[in-house]
Amino acid sequence: MARKTLYLIDGHAQIYRAYYAPFRTLTSPTGEQTKAIHVFMQMLLGILRDKRPDYLAMVLDVGDESVFRVEIDPAYKANRDPPPEDLPPQIDRIVSILQAMRIPILRLQGFEADDIMATLCDRFAGDDLDIFLVSRDKDLDQLLSDKVRMYDPGKDRVIDIAAMLEEKGYGPEMAVEAQMLIGDSVDNVVGVPGVGPKKAADLLAKYGSVSEIIAHADELSPKLKENILAFRDRMETVRRLVTLRRDVPISFDLSISETARFNAASAAPILRELGMNRMIERVSTAEPAPQNEKATPPANAARTGPAPSEPAPVGLFDAVESRATSRGDYRMVDTEEQLAGLARKLAGVPAFAFDTETTGLVPAAADLVGISVSFEAGTAYYIPVRGVGRTLPEETVRRLLKPVFENPAIRKCGQNVKYDMVVLRRFGIDVRGVDFDSMIASFVIDSTRNSHGIDNLARDLLRYEKIKTTDLIGRGRSQIAFDQVATDRTCEYACEDADIAWRLRGVLEKQLTEPELVTLFRDLEMPLIQVLARMENLGVSIDTGLLSRLGHELADRLTQLRDQIHREAGRPFNIDSTRQIAEVLFDERKLAVVKRTKTGRSTDAEVLEVLAEQTQDPIPRLILDYRELTKLKSTYIDALPQMICTKTGRIHPSFNQTVAVTGRLSCSDPNLQNIPIRTPMGAQIRRAFVPGRDDEVLLKADYSQIELRVLAHFSQDAALIEAFEADRDIHAFVASQIEGVPIEEVTHAQRSSAKTVNFGIVYGQSAFGLARQTGMNVGQAKIFIDRYFQRYPQIREFLDSCVQHARRHGYVKTILGRRRPITEINSRNQAARNAAERFAINTVVQGSAADMIKRAMINIDRRIQREHRPSKMIIQVHDELVFEVPEKHVEAEAAMISEEMSRAIELSVPIKVDVGWGRNWLDAK
Repeated sequence: MARKTLYLIDGHAQIYRAYYAPFRTLTSPTGEQTKAIHVFMQMLLGILRDKRPDYLAMVLDVGDESVFRVEIDPAYKANRDPPPEDLPPQIDRIVSILQAMRIPILRLQGFEADDIMATLCDRFAGDDLDIFLVSRDKDLDQLLSDKVRMYDPGKDRVIDIAAMLEEKGYGPEMAVEAQMLIGDSVDNVVGVPGVGPKKAADLLAKYGSVSEIIAHADELSPKLKENILAFRDRMETVRRLVTLRRDVPISFDLSISETARFNAASAAPILRELGMNRMIERVSTAEPAPQNEKATPPANAARTGPAPSEPAPVGLFDAVESRATSRGDYRMVDTEEQLAGLARKLAGVPAFAFDTETTGLVPAAADLVGISVSFEAGTAYYIPVRGVGRTLPEETVRRLLKPVFENPAIRKCGQNVKYDMVVLRRFGIDVRGVDFDSMIASFVIDSTRNSHGIDNLARDLLRYEKIKTTDLIGRGRSQIAFDQVATDRTCEYACEDADIAWRLRGVLEKQLTEPELVTLFRDLEMPLIQVLARMENLGVSIDTGLLSRLGHELADRLTQLRDQIHREAGRPFNIDSTRQIAEVLFDERKLAVVKRTKTGRSTDAEVLEVLAEQTQDPIPRLILDYRELTKLKSTYIDALPQMICTKTGRIHPSFNQTVAVTGRLSCSDPNLQNIPIRTPMGAQIRRAFVPGRDDEVLLKADYSQIELRVLAHFSQDAALIEAFEADRDIHAFVASQIEGVPIEEVTHAQRSSAKTVNFGIVYGQSAFGLARQTGMNVGQAKIFIDRYFQRYPQIREFLDSCVQHARRHGYVKTILGRRRPITEINSRNQAARNAAERFAINTVVQGSAADMIKRAMINIDRRIQREHRPSKMIIQVHDELVFEVPEKHVEAEAAMISEEMSRAIELSVPIKVDVGWGRNWLDAK
């Protein structure tokens, strides 16, 4: 007989977690805050849907001051701040929703939720029932047993005794003893000063209990002995505070928490009032299956059903593996007659979604396996070109589909459609009329979403679980390419992709309603897809001979460094082993440990930098140099030649629109943005990027100090604007104003400090950071920053306004209206709040610069196409564009490119573009 499960939700813990979750601010139609409600309900529905418990209840604190622990110690929880003003109303709403759904809520005056859970664990955990405590509260560690576990819904992780032992070094039988030693700052329970979780585990492993530790105090260090003995008088009081009561006089009949009796639809009126209509769809059709029918259907269960115009909502207890609610009419098109008929259909529809299946992940190098299309939810068609089974000749597919795909009057959409455009362009079809990409739309609506991939969007927005790619091609050593899969299996997978892309368009278009976001999507991000697809198709030429020579030089230099490190250490060791480095630095050379991680003493770059600066030991700096050169060799010098496409003789980087939350483009395969240009060897790698023909040069156009100009525009600081208008050396100008000296008397050090602050200001640079970069002490750095803001108060006002906007609205905007939710801006955690403030400022400035270069790229590309100009845009890195240009046209092209970049977006200050050209990327000056 299968064991049943009871899930007890630690109510306040999960509601607080929902309130502070990294999620955008949500409000009801009447302005009521609803984020905590939304996130909590997502968690609850996730448990009901995925864990399918037999019983479930929520346990709450009463919230009064009559808790018995206050009688033991009046200081108990006396340090707690009141909850945020907008949280209690949301707690009340959550209680009302659960009551409407007939989910039991357990609370009792004088006791805390933890005590109630402890009592229920003792009362009900047994041979036929497992209990899961939905919490990650360390106070509950003492309850774990073979029948009681904790469940962390944020990480979808079960914590049992084994996990506790691995994480904390002790089991539930020692939890109270450990908590006594550690204390609890949240509840104002004072433990032993200087004893944290690791020390407590070590002490208990050696002595077994707090009493025994006290009895053996003479064996401890003097300071710890003093603290332990001072704790002796409070020991029993603390024990009573941290020990959970298991005898709470609460009446509870387990049968009322049976999930089969829940009435989810009753919550609909409350959710509708809160404007949570999509949540209604998720809960209103919940009909719990009888207990003997709750097993997950087998993998080969039938997946048939009518094709709905919109995906049917999935009930709380439906098994997503069945996909029965969302499967559609998917058809193979594998004869010329069928394809001709489909082409006629496509020519007569206003819009359709499309997707491609290929032999690889690099679109410029992959071969087309097939094309799928959909123009009605639940219906899709697959045209096989390669695969195991009947396929159509490439020429036939090209001839019949090219007129439709190249007709700009027929609107087209897809998911990550740039990939498909690059593939089809190589196939001989230049797709036109693309006006919607669900991945881009998701990013514009909420750039902080965990993933904008089709699997996640289908799951989150359509409540639909897609076929996994690995179901078709396998994984690891047994993985095959798509052209080795039977075409009937590929048909189902490919049609599903096109169908989902079509459905996602309908959902996301309804969410994309803000005029600024619509304009950003329609006029910036969507036109940019065509530009980036063209760049990825073109690719970049590489001088492999130069890379080979650099590789040999680097290998020799690494050998020298390795020998030098070994000589300094007095013995050979594995420099690539962090454990062996730690042994050399900390055990043998007695350097101070800077920080620890879960795996031991850290030897990361930050630690080595500190050791290099604070000690006379040469090894940390030598290891940093060794690591840098090793990374250059493996990531670029050795890797770039392997990335050359055999079909084109060039590398084809991917430029990504949905990775950086500020809106900046990112680059991958390879990541050209990470090539270090401030080191001699790093700069040499740029020399390997060359034009494709002998009569061409590489032209580089780079915005000059664009983020500072954006800062001047937003802040409207008169002095900064005047300096840019006069084309002054901005760093020397700022230094002269802060130091109070004529600009011609500014020293190199003063200019360097001003430059560091100028560029660091949008990243929230601290006095510590400035001191570390300039060699000042922290006090001097603080004075310098204070003077900076005294001299430029409007900059401070602007930075503060960014933070205040984020606090009021939950997001910030760039110059073109791109939004970034700032989820931790009101966090009680100071570190998280400080980081959120930096994100708010940085996003406005850096994101606006990103908007500018994106618009410039679109305008330049349009002129190149419209005027049949000879330039070819091939690289974008931050504020810089690189082109292949015939040498005889380079001056005219430079003027056009500079013109378009400088007028992409009008600012209050002149926009300066530095342009240069040469026989390689490094020499383009």
